[in-house]
Amino acid sequence: MPTNPDSKGYPLSGAVLAGGSSRRLGGRDKTRLRFGSQSLLERTISLLDVICDEILISSNTLHDHPQGRIIPDLEKNQGPLGAINSCLREARHPYLLIVAGDMPFIELPALRKLWQERENFDVILPQTPDGLQPLTALYNKNCLPAIESNLKQNHLKIKSFFGSVRVKTIPCAFFPESFPKNTFLNINSPEDLRAARSLYGAWN
Repeated sequence: MPTNPDSKGYPLSGAVLAGGSSRRLGGRDKTRLRFGSQSLLERTISLLDVICDEILISSNTLHDHPQGRIIPDLEKNQGPLGAINSCLREARHPYLLIVAGDMPFIELPALRKLWQERENFDVILPQTPDGLQPLTALYNKNCLPAIESNLKQNHLKIKSFFGSVRVKTIPCAFFPESFPKNTFLNINSPEDLRAARSLYGAWN
């Protein structure tokens, strides 16, 4: 049964990585930071709700959420790769759209573009001047054997399994013209938060 039976989205599972408190932000939960009228978690879920007909929330601290199914890590201390593994195993569809829960400027055109470029690939992800963006990416269940093999070897970097699957990178130039340069900005420090608040004020 779909998480959201009224969704008109793609046959696609979506997952928010809601990892909990951030040491660099004084223990604050980044996904509860508010930009405008919504928390980052609420905003990310609202975007996924448009294009996905199943929503998962990767969290070891939340126990329930009205808009998505909570997926705790199968094994602790494996970082984002462990969270991706846990969500991929539970996803109802072959493709899972991963979005980090600390990105105040992520928008639908970027997410739709990943879906549109999926044919014959196992991982589809943006490439920006800052590098690859594996926390805003599309993953196929075909990735599971390679991910699980790397986790067993304690290779926890997300990109560590890319050599074993079919990967498509999408440079920013190939995203829609409306694509803003701050789309993939995430919040990892007080400085990031101040910059994001300033940009958000100018954006609105």
